[in-house]
Amino acid sequence: MSDRISVQLHPLGHTIEVAPGTPLRDVLLSHGVEFPCGGRGHCRRCRVRLQSGSLPPTPRERSLLSHKEIANGWRLACCATVSTPITLEIEQFCMPILADESHFAFEPRPGLGIAIDVGTTTIVAQLLDLQTGSVLASASALNPQAAYGSDLMSRVRHALEAGGRRRLAHLVRSATGRLIARLLAEAGSAPERVESIVAVGNTVMHHLFCGLDVSNLAVAPFKSDRLGLARVPAAQLGWPTASGPDLEFLPCLGGFVGSDVLAGILATAMHERDEPVALIDLGTNGEIVVGNAERMLCASAAAGPAFE
Repeated sequence: MSDRISVQLHPLGHTIEVAPGTPLRDVLLSHGVEFPCGGRGHCRRCRVRLQSGSLPPTPRERSLLSHKEIANGWRLACCATVSTPITLEIEQFCMPILADESHFAFEPRPGLGIAIDVGTTTIVAQLLDLQTGSVLASASALNPQAAYGSDLMSRVRHALEAGGRRRLAHLVRSATGRLIARLLAEAGSAPERVESIVAVGNTVMHHLFCGLDVSNLAVAPFKSDRLGLARVPAAQLGWPTASGPDLEFLPCLGGFVGSDVLAGILATAMHERDEPVALIDLGTNGEIVVGNAERMLCASAAAGPAFE
């Protein structure tokens, strides 16, 4: 008799074999389900609906969900444990990622480059021909750090726990490495052709990716002394490009104003404009820059709740 039981996920169409007694949270982490409160059973955002099988509600779920919700099969993935075969409907879904075809200036050179945007929610990577500027392949994935909170401060708090910083760095680096493998496979390119790997992201993502101390970002005035360009040796990443270039994570501008904003400023050339321009980055960590060639002002705020 098999000691594994099946968990079917709708609308993903996936079936997972797990051991009896496995926390449902562990089952769903690798399938894009976020736990915004870090799996503490507070926010109800990890709701799943039981379509078949048995998943008895826990006392915690009874305190957070209404009698009607429980009767209709709703459960919290962070509280439930899988003991029998079940079929679940996952409430969360992935938003589409839009691309634009804006032109930009560059200096042609041989080889390939990889550009990475390490977002709080989504990681996006592109493989580019450095000679022509053409995008050869694109790939994206949810940032697996979301298992420890959808907002930046939840992840900062986890990073301050024992082993937390290393754990978060490993998660985001591994996910990025898988994206790079997909890019190279899609383009049919050899890893040896990659000459440059550059990443951008907000300040917390910059620090967590590079394994830097985030304690100064946990308390006011949220100032870090490690905002500059960070390099991660290729050999430490375990990527297909392990024998190639080191990763360069571009410098941040302030406490919660990262290199993603810097990239936006450079891409739009607003630093060369005479008239005032507004650059708005509507992400989990929202940032707005207003200014021109003479002066720029920037502010950031948690924008995630606006999308929830």
